[in-house]
Order: sequence, then C-alpha cells, then structure tokens
Amino acid sequence: MIFGDGTQTRDFTHVYDALDALILAMGKDFECEVFNVGTGVAHSFNRIIELLNRLLRKDVKPVYKPNPIKNYVYHTLADTKKAEKILGFKAKITLEEGLQALI
Repeated sequence: MIFGDGTQTRDFTHVYDALDALILAMGKDFECEVFNVGTGVAHSFNRIIELLNRLLRKDVKPVYKPNPIKNYVYHTLADTKKAEKILGFKAKITLEEGLQALI
C-alpha cells in the first residue's frame, strides 16, 4: 500500500553509508556540527516498487490510498555538500545495490 500516488521521493541511504559518515565525524576535531548524510539522489516510491519487482522477479501492483497526513512532505533530498567538504563523506551504496544485498 502506498499513501498518495507513489511519485513522492526520498533519498534512501544505506545504513553502512550512514555508519561511514559517523566514523568519519568521530575522527574530526570539532565540538558540534550538523551534517546531512545521504546519497544526493531522490527515488520515488513507484521506483522502489519497480526495483523490488525486478529483483524479486515479481509483478506486484501497488495499492494507492489517499495520504491521511496533513502537511505531508512529498519530496526530500539530502544536500551532502557540507559532509563531503568537511568529512570527506560520499555515499557508496546505490539503492539497487542495497536492495539486492537485503534480498
């Protein structure tokens, strides 16, 4: 079930990439900083269904329902420029690679 039409997007980040960012931050000498950690690539929920269907060799059709959340944020994308500049962080695992490893 997808709330909305599936065109909403997210920056799906593999936990190993998030861990790499934390390790890089631990090695820096600063008191307090905030970093966006992500891939810098947005994927729709419909794209997730397409990838899962291909990787699992299925043909699951999503059921779309009205989104019940008021003020829902339809599109998010991490701006990772600061993490790249200060930490040297760059995500390595693509969405498809992460899903394949999970499967």
